[in-house]
Amino acid sequence: MSRFPTEHSAQAASPSTTGGTGHSSSAPTRSRHRNETVSVVNRRPPTWTTRVVAILAIVNLIGVMLASWLVWSVSESWWLGSVVTFAPRELLLISTGILAVVSLLWHRPSLFFHLFAGLWVLFGVVDWSLAPLLEARTSSRFFDWLVPGDDDDPDDIEGSAARKLRVASCNVQDYQPRFGEVIRDLETLPPDVVAFQESRSINPQCEAYFADWHKVQVEYFFIASKWPLKILGHCDDSPFERSSGLVVRVERPEQPFVVANVHLMTARPGLRLLSPGSILSGEGPAELSAQTLLRADEMQRLRLFIENLREGLPLIVMGDFNTPASSHVFREAWGDLAGGFESVAIGPSHTAPCRPISFWPGTWPWSRIDHIRASGEWRFHQFITGERDGSDHRLVAGELELIDWD
Repeated sequence: MSRFPTEHSAQAASPSTTGGTGHSSSAPTRSRHRNETVSVVNRRPPTWTTRVVAILAIVNLIGVMLASWLVWSVSESWWLGSVVTFAPRELLLISTGILAVVSLLWHRPSLFFHLFAGLWVLFGVVDWSLAPLLEARTSSRFFDWLVPGDDDDPDDIEGSAARKLRVASCNVQDYQPRFGEVIRDLETLPPDVVAFQESRSINPQCEAYFADWHKVQVEYFFIASKWPLKILGHCDDSPFERSSGLVVRVERPEQPFVVANVHLMTARPGLRLLSPGSILSGEGPAELSAQTLLRADEMQRLRLFIENLREGLPLIVMGDFNTPASSHVFREAWGDLAGGFESVAIGPSHTAPCRPISFWPGTWPWSRIDHIRASGEWRFHQFITGERDGSDHRLVAGELELIDWD
C-alpha cells in the first residue's frame, strides 16, 4: 500500500537522488543569488547627478518647444515672442549640444531628448529649409543652366532661357566696410537686375561695375538693370517719416515686369528699451508693442503702394525687410508672395548682422531679414546667400522663371 514518505525517508532518499554528493541541489540556488547580486550592483540607484542631468534634458526639450511656439504661433503679438523672433536662435542649438555631452558622460538615456531637441531647433526654431529635397526639379547648384540632351526640344530650351531671370539684393551700408566683397559676390552670379539699399553716396566700384547698365537712384535706393527702367513711384508714406521703397518697371523685351526695392524699419529701437526694470514696470513691453504696430502699418502701406503701381504686371519685391519671415507682421504683408528661400533653399540663409557684437561673432549672422519675394507669375529655381561680409548684411540672390507668360 503506497503512502507519503516520512521526513526520515525523504532525508534518507536525498543522497541517492542527488548522486550521493549532497551539494548539487544548493549550487544552482547560490548561482542565482550571485547573478541577482551582480544585477543589483549593475542597476545602481540613480544619484543626484544623473537625476539632475535627466531633468536638464527634459527642461531643455520643453524650452526648445516653447521657443518654437513663441516664434511661429505667438510671434510679435507679445513682447517675449518679439524677443525670441529677433534673438540668435542658434543659442538653443549650442546649449543642446553642451547638454548632450553631459548626458553622454553621466546619463546616456537622456541623449534621446537632446537628439529630438536638436532636430526641433534646426527645423522648427532656427528656420532651415529642406524644400529642394522635396522638389525633384530643383538643382543642387545655384545657376545650373539646362544642357540639351538627346530628347530635349531646342525650342523649349530657348523659350525657358528667355523666361529666366537672375536678381540680387543687398543693404550695402553706404558701401562700407568692404564693398568690393559685394562686387565679388555679384561677379559669381552674374545677375540681370540688382537692388541696393542704403546706397547714399556715389561709389567708384559701383559706378565701374554698372557702367553699361540702366540705373536709377532715389535717395538711398539704387536699382540697376540690363534693360531700361522706368520709375513708377517712391514711397515715403511711413509712420516713421522715412522712405520705405522704390518701385520701377523693367522694360524687358520678352515681358515687362515690376521690381520693388524695399527697406523697412528695424525692431531694434523697441527691443533696446527692454530691461529688467522696464519689464517689471510694463513700460518696455508697452513701447515695444507700439513700435511693432507702427512697423506693421509701414509694411501694409508699402504693400498697398506697390500694388497700386503694379498694373497687373509680374512683381518681384526684394530688399532689407528688417523682419524674419516667421514674424506675423511679415506674413500679413508679404505672405501671399512666394519666397525664394522657402521655395528652393537648403539649410539656413541668415543675412545679418555681419559685424562683431559683444556676445556674438560677426562672421556668423543669425537672422534672415533680407528677402526676395515674387508674385504667382514667377517660379524660383535657385536662391543663395552671399558668402562674403562686404556689408553689415549679406547679399541675397535668386533665379526665377516667368511661368505664366503669354
